[in-house]
Amino acid sequence: MKAELVSSALPVSTLGEGPHWDARGKKLYWCDIIGRKIHRYDPASGTHDFCAPPAMPGFAVLDEQGQIVAGLRDGIYRIDFSNGSNQCLLRPQYAHPDNRFNDGKCDRRGRLWGGTMNNNDHSLATGALYRLDERGLHEQATNIHISNGLGWSPDNKIMYYTDTVQRVIWQYDYDLDAGTAHSRRTFVEFKDKGRPDGLCVDAQGRVLTAQWPGWGIEIYTPDGKPDGRIDLPVPQVSSCAFGGDDLKTLYITTAAENMDDAGLKEAPLSGRLFAIHMDVAGLPETPYRG
Repeated sequence: MKAELVSSALPVSTLGEGPHWDARGKKLYWCDIIGRKIHRYDPASGTHDFCAPPAMPGFAVLDEQGQIVAGLRDGIYRIDFSNGSNQCLLRPQYAHPDNRFNDGKCDRRGRLWGGTMNNNDHSLATGALYRLDERGLHEQATNIHISNGLGWSPDNKIMYYTDTVQRVIWQYDYDLDAGTAHSRRTFVEFKDKGRPDGLCVDAQGRVLTAQWPGWGIEIYTPDGKPDGRIDLPVPQVSSCAFGGDDLKTLYITTAAENMDDAGLKEAPLSGRLFAIHMDVAGLPETPYRG
């Protein structure tokens, strides 16, 4: 399977990340972390706009009022996309001053899970995974290099979580009522392929993980067996999310970061947004309810 360019009119992202489908507004959101923008795209009209948050955005989801809740360099913010006004909800006590938020998603009760990483030295395991709910911020995991792909199984009993540098996707037993994850074990470990980046889970429980640098999306069954691949014409594939009315359009973000002249000639579409129609639908996103 091969993904196609969504539109040449859409901007190039230096470091595209975190696609998020708004089912109510029928629009796709994604971040350009280095470009410091949160983009919004309307597939029906082909229109695009963006807002510029006050710091680097690692992820952006929507709350029940349709406002953005974003993990920025120094904390979690609520942002009004229409005028750019923002409010800092909290600033965690980082293990290192160079840490920043990178990837985040909500579970199906609207709790926000987000992870951090060292922005300047990826060899340092100073990152952590947090959960934000009505009771505050809770630390779930520590000693993380690059906190990345999150997702939940269709029955909400499994949570997936990725550390890109350690080349592993973990799975946890998940208690949806309590919002807790425990009994971490390896789901897939990548040795000879690209590093796992962002991920999403489809209605059959398959895990789709972006490969950096891996020129595509790898698909795994719920028991961790390979179940297909989506090829892209660019190496730095960063994340994916289902969208569209039937949740069968897989949107894929990529990056043009650190692509030298030779690399750009080899992969001139780096940093663009891609999509592919899938036979299996995705799962709807739950808005943040904190």
